Amino acid sequence: MIPSAFVTLENLPLTPNGKIDRRALSQLSVNRYQLSEKDFVAPRTPEEELLAGIWADVLSIERVGIHDNFFKLGGHSLIGTQVMSCIRDTLSVDIPLRQLFESPTIAGMAQTIDQIRQVGIIATKTVIDLNAEAVLDSTIQLPAVPVKDLKPKSIFLSGATGFLGAYLLYELLVQTTANIYCLVRAENADEGKKRLQSKLESYFLWNETFRSRIIPIIGELSQPLLALSEQSFQDLANQIDVIYHNGALVNFVYPYHTLKATNVLGTQEILRLATHTKIKPVHYISTLSVFDSSGYFDGRIIRETEALNDSEGLFFGYAQSKWVAEKLVITARERGLPVCIYRPGTIVGHSQTNIWNPDDFIFRMIKGCIQLGKWPDLNITLHLTPVDYVSQAIVHLSQQAESLGKAFHLLNSHHLQASQLFDWINSFGYPIQQTPYHKWQTELVNIVKSSQKNALSSLTSLFIEKVPCEEELTMPEMYVQGKVPHYDCKNTLNGLTDTSIICPPINEKLLGNYLSYFIQNHLLEEPLSSVQT
Repeated sequence: MIPSAFVTLENLPLTPNGKIDRRALSQLSVNRYQLSEKDFVAPRTPEEELLAGIWADVLSIERVGIHDNFFKLGGHSLIGTQVMSCIRDTLSVDIPLRQLFESPTIAGMAQTIDQIRQVGIIATKTVIDLNAEAVLDSTIQLPAVPVKDLKPKSIFLSGATGFLGAYLLYELLVQTTANIYCLVRAENADEGKKRLQSKLESYFLWNETFRSRIIPIIGELSQPLLALSEQSFQDLANQIDVIYHNGALVNFVYPYHTLKATNVLGTQEILRLATHTKIKPVHYISTLSVFDSSGYFDGRIIRETEALNDSEGLFFGYAQSKWVAEKLVITARERGLPVCIYRPGTIVGHSQTNIWNPDDFIFRMIKGCIQLGKWPDLNITLHLTPVDYVSQAIVHLSQQAESLGKAFHLLNSHHLQASQLFDWINSFGYPIQQTPYHKWQTELVNIVKSSQKNALSSLTSLFIEKVPCEEELTMPEMYVQGKVPHYDCKNTLNGLTDTSIICPPINEKLLGNYLSYFIQNHLLEEPLSSVQT
C-alpha cells in the first residue's frame, strides 16, 4: 500500500468539466532521481553495469545507482523473482530471492555474486541462530495478581482481519458473551470498526447484534506496546481477561529479518500485555510449519507434547519466525503464564459457504497449475483443513480448563494425495497434465521472466531454491523424497469429544463446491469443457 514513487505538481490536471484528469495523471513521468541526484553513484564495473541494466529494465526506470535500494525504487517480491531469473540467465549465477532482501543494492548484489564465484556459497550473513533469537525479555514476569477462574468478560484478539482471524472473531462472539477487543490498523476507532465489520460481512458472518461487542484497538503488532501509549497499554491490560494471539505476517518468500518485527517482537509485546498488571491466559495460534526442519523428516510421529527443540534446517523465513515466536510463548509458560498453543495445518475454505482465502498457497497452486495447464509430478500428501473446523475447535478448546498448558494439532485426518486433487480438477473440466517436476519448474520460471500472469509467479522461489540438506532438494522435493513426519492429534480429539465439531473430509463434492465458488467470484475462469457443454 506504500507508493513506490512520488511526483510533485503545482496543480492537479483538470478536465474541461473541472474534474481530476485521471488520464493526464496516468501519463506523468516518474523521475525518482530529481531529489537524489547528488546521491547517485554510477556502476563501476561491467558486472554492476549488467545488474543496473536488469534492475532498470524490470523496474521501468531510466537508471539505477549502485547504492539505490531495490525496494525503495518500487521493487517487491514478484519483481524480485524476475530479477533473479534474469541474473541467472545473464551472469550464470543462481542466487536465492531471500538474498535480495539481505543485499538490496547493486553493490551488495555484485559482492554476493563475487563471493559465490570465489567460494561457491553465499557468506554466512544470512545464517540465523534461532535459539539466540528466542530469548524472551527478562522484564516480562508474572505479576502477583493471579488469573481469575471465571468466564471472561473482555477478550483481546489479534489478527481479526485475517482469514482465520475473522472466523475466530465470529466464534468468540457466538460461543462467549464477552466483548472482543480487536487490534486493528486504522486511522481511528470508527474506521477500525468499519474494517472489522466489512471483513465479517465479506464472509457472510456479520450480525447486527455483534456491533456493541466489537471494540477496535488501534495499534500495530510490530511496534513496542503495540503502538499504544503507556497509559492506553495499561488500561487495556487492566480491562482484558484473556488473549487470543492470531496476528502474524504470513509470507513464504520474505526472509526472517523482514518478518521478525511482526511475528516475533509482536508476540513478545502480546506476552508483555498478558503479564502486565494481572495475568491473562494466552491462546497462541502457531503453525505445523515449526516442524519443517529437516531434522524432523525421518518419518516420526510428532505428538502434541513434542518439545520444540530442532530448528536446524528451517529454511523459510515464515517458519523460522513462527518457531522463534512459539519458543517465546513456551518460555512465558515456563515462567508460569497459562498458555495454550494451537498448530493448524493447511487451512482451506469454509466447508459450508465455500469461502476461501484467494491469497493462500493452495489456491495459488490450483490456479497457477490451471493457468499452466500442467501440475508437477510431486505426489505430496495433503491435509487440507476447512477454516470453520479450525476456528470452532480453537474457541471450544480454549474454554476448557483442562486445555491450559497443552498444545493442539489442528489438521484434517482425511488426507489425500496431490495426484487425487488434480484428478478431480481435471474431471471438473480443467485440462491439466502431469509433468516432470523440473520441466514444470522451468516453464513456471519462463512465465515469470516473460512477465506473463500466473498465480504462482510471486512464489516461484519456493520451487527453485534449495533447502540446505545433503541432497540439495527444493522444499517440495524434500516433502516427497524425505520421510515426512506424521502428526498426532490426541489432545485435539479428546478435547472435542461429545461435541459436533468434526473435520469434514475433502472429497470430490466439496472440491467441486470450492471450484464453483472460485468461478462465481471471478477467481477462476470457467473451464472450457463446461462452456462448450
